[in-house]
Amino acid sequence: MRIGNTTQIDMGTIRAVISFVRPNGISKFDIHVKNCSGLLAGSAYHEGCGYHGTATPLVVVRVGESKLFPARPIESRRAGYLPTPWMGSRVEALVYVMAHELRHLWQAKVKSGWRVWGARGQFSERDADAYAIRKLREWRKSNMGGAQ
Repeated sequence: MRIGNTTQIDMGTIRAVISFVRPNGISKFDIHVKNCSGLLAGSAYHEGCGYHGTATPLVVVRVGESKLFPARPIESRRAGYLPTPWMGSRVEALVYVMAHELRHLWQAKVKSGWRVWGARGQFSERDADAYAIRKLREWRKSNMGGAQ
């Protein structure tokens, strides 16, 4: 796994988040963590991408500046997404987006595995959001959630 980081979030925290949210059976992927003008965003390329230059799966996670947090919940305007929960910090946003995008890699690998209620098709935003919310709650309950 190669990690690219252009944010001020330290690599130890990024590695801890990846380890915490990575679904079982998912390995051999690269991650780029970047700054974002908005609150948060992400992309998962399960077959690699031209930008990346390899067929290795790539996850791009973008999180906003620290001054944007805490951030209130956001109702999604896009079909299939669940509302984005309250984000207490930039690290919580990293946990949420990382979990969401890694779930998409899991969906690519496990084509007909269990999905959350209401999910439609192999690649489900609702399923990825539900997984991200669950991992964010677990992060907050763990001792890691307090060390931000």
